[in-house]
Amino acid sequence: MQVEFNAINAVSKEITITIASEEVSKAWDKYLSRASRHLEVPGFRKGKAPLSMIERAHGDSLQERFVQERVSDYFEQAVEEHEIGYLLFPDIKDVKWEKGSDMIITAEIEHEPDLDIKQLDNLDVPRHPITLDSEIDKYLDELKQQSGRVIDVEKAEPMDLVEAELTMNLSGEKVIKTANFFAGTEPQRRALPELVGKGIGDTLDLELEGTNIQLVCQDSKIDVEFEQKYQVKIMVNAISRMKFPALDDEFAKDMEFDTMDAMRAKIGEDMRLANEHKNIDVDNYSIVGKLFMDNQFELPMKTIEYLAHEEAEKYGNHEQLPYIEYQLRMKISQELVEMYILNSLRSKIELDVTDEMLAEYITHQAILEDHTVEAYKEKYKDEIASEDFALGVKNYFILRKLAETANFFVPEPETKKVEIPEAEAEAVEEEEEIAPAEIVQEKAKPEVSL
Repeated sequence: MQVEFNAINAVSKEITITIASEEVSKAWDKYLSRASRHLEVPGFRKGKAPLSMIERAHGDSLQERFVQERVSDYFEQAVEEHEIGYLLFPDIKDVKWEKGSDMIITAEIEHEPDLDIKQLDNLDVPRHPITLDSEIDKYLDELKQQSGRVIDVEKAEPMDLVEAELTMNLSGEKVIKTANFFAGTEPQRRALPELVGKGIGDTLDLELEGTNIQLVCQDSKIDVEFEQKYQVKIMVNAISRMKFPALDDEFAKDMEFDTMDAMRAKIGEDMRLANEHKNIDVDNYSIVGKLFMDNQFELPMKTIEYLAHEEAEKYGNHEQLPYIEYQLRMKISQELVEMYILNSLRSKIELDVTDEMLAEYITHQAILEDHTVEAYKEKYKDEIASEDFALGVKNYFILRKLAETANFFVPEPETKKVEIPEAEAEAVEEEEEIAPAEIVQEKAKPEVSL
């Protein structure tokens, strides 16, 4: 078996596998003999016809199946003999074979990039640290959202929830359904700008697409065509609005603090340690990002697209699929960049993990998850004993070692506009169509003792 390689780019190559005619002929004779037991030829009982007649009668279909069967075997044989590393599965581009001749298989494979990081010490690393003030603001906003309440109002403003009676004719029959709209323009497909300023009892005559009707009548099945337009009458029955408290001293007093400044100080005190450890991870991932910027390498895009498509199909077939695949491609790409860089770093930096390092890493993870060390160990005792966890410890301390000599800085804001492909931009615009927001969304209260 002869194998030739032709690099296509840094992560893919074309492989030409040539199998000698003698080897293929022996394999074909065995295949033909085995297949003849199940084939019929007029004038002979099943399995009793001469091989030459079997070949004349069924040769084309048998050769096609033979090639399909043997290509996989020959490729795996070539992989083993020549230690060929590849991702997922080969893309068979061409197979040439006629009886009595060599079989020539042309395949394309993707493989991991050959990464050679040049500089490791004294890196100038851009990073965006998580400020304690931003964490406090986020926590206070979550408290505010939890303290929101629904009030009934007389006139609709943008983002108000409008409960309405929707009347339409379907196949000559009058249909009345309860529907929930939002006044204004958001979220898409569930919002009507015509509702702004309307009050209880007001009516509207509009033309709506079936998709919109299905979304606003989610609680009751209605038999409409998604892309067809229908004349509907809408009567406003109720209008509700989320009212949120102001984050002021009065709010702080409700939370048993004298002032908002005192409340912020207490929240900051409770969050300070976790914020420091979050920024350790920010430093580590910023180093990974810097190494990629300085040592950019190609990624196996066919593999990424395949994995993203496979994962996206779990979400079902709907309008958001292009957007979901786009997000998954980005996520998988980031994970591969991190994996390849860390693999390269482990090959360059020798590091033996000590018990003290393991204990420090567990403490770091426990703080991030707001657990005690004991509680974290109990919760993740199986994971802590795994090779993957040990690998995570090694990665963590390799990056901490690089951080010791790194110069971290906050970069100037970028003004360059990122271009999103048209199809994906349309998918982003449609993001709210399939999973509309509820008027109140329950959130878990952050673990901060007040």
